[in-house]
Amino acid sequence: MIDKQTILITGATGNIGGGAAVALAKRGARVVLLGRKPQTLETRADSIRATLAEAQIEFQDTDIATLAVDFADMDSVRQAAAEALNRFPAIHGLIHSAVTLIQNGPNILPNGHEVMFATNVMGPFLFTQLLIERMQQSDGLVLHVIAPFYKEIDWDDLESIRNHRTETAANRTKTCNRVIAAELARRYAGKISSVAFNPSFIIDKTDPEVKKKWLTTGLAGFFWWTMAVFFAKPPAVAGEPIADLMLSYRDRSAINGALFKLDKRVEKPDKAMNDEVLGKRLWDELVLLTGLTAE
Repeated sequence: MIDKQTILITGATGNIGGGAAVALAKRGARVVLLGRKPQTLETRADSIRATLAEAQIEFQDTDIATLAVDFADMDSVRQAAAEALNRFPAIHGLIHSAVTLIQNGPNILPNGHEVMFATNVMGPFLFTQLLIERMQQSDGLVLHVIAPFYKEIDWDDLESIRNHRTETAANRTKTCNRVIAAELARRYAGKISSVAFNPSFIIDKTDPEVKKKWLTTGLAGFFWWTMAVFFAKPPAVAGEPIADLMLSYRDRSAINGALFKLDKRVEKPDKAMNDEVLGKRLWDELVLLTGLTAE
């Protein structure tokens, strides 16, 4: 494989995306950090550069790049994809770790979509499709960070707008991620590869914003505090196996369509990923919702 691979990471300022960025950069990949806030992205990029310098790993400043995008806004997604195609002649990998969880919904965007569904499902789907031809040139690998939850999709309320409960709505989006990971693998087999990755419970306890992100007040706050103290693992626990998956396989087709839990391949069939009828239906719905039929 090419020595200097270019890997795009959505949600790169988060726990899992950040861990993956550090692990990949340490192994010599060019990482492109994607997120909503340019200043936050630059701060994370500087942090990674400092980590590499401290470890005495040679790199160029351009090896840690940033790209601002709001996955809830399909116009922003299209602009970011166009910029990525302009800036990066080769794209070897795409890691989808962007996720949002917003209470007291539904939260409807000006475009009429529910913000969690748009951010977690629509935006990543559209971004992948807009980069797909470029990735085919490099035997690209798309890694979808998933959660081990299965919630039936309500086709009459796909975005959980009419009957919205935060946990159910969020878990449906994560089910969609698994479905799309598998459907992408089926549709583009032999052209690119697609895997799903279960990171377990990852929290960066050194993040000064960790309490704001995770440790809410009341009973929920106590639950998350307990989970964080006793069960949460640091970002490197997810970042290292992600880097292995992105960089170690000369024949990426060997893992196409697979589900991994950290460094272990899950052999047990996954309900969401194995349902081809579900995969086709969701794919067709997302093509319509994101406006890909207009291209």
